[in-house]
Amino acid sequence: MKSIYHENMRQSEVSSLGEAIDAYLKAYRLKDRYQEAGIVVSWTELMGAPIARYTQRIFIKNKTLFVEISSAPLKNELLMSKNQIIKILNQNAGGNLVEEVIFL
Repeated sequence: MKSIYHENMRQSEVSSLGEAIDAYLKAYRLKDRYQEAGIVVSWTELMGAPIARYTQRIFIKNKTLFVEISSAPLKNELLMSKNQIIKILNQNAGGNLVEEVIFL
């Protein structure tokens, strides 16, 4: 019985779905925006439900995270731990995506 595979047939390189998505994001320069969106989505998980309950809006622009907090005492507490928040967010993202946090 003859084999279906011929030696001169081109065999495509096999890669995982994750590798393919990563290559796509790099090719279209979307990796940073994708990771920024991941930070916004994971805010509740990283900061906890009590803080997320008072979070109104959250977005990233030019490596600055803007967070609207509806509680003044909580906003003051978060301001005092701003450096630690930046560290947690960047560790989770796997890069230096957030350089500053501004609480609105």
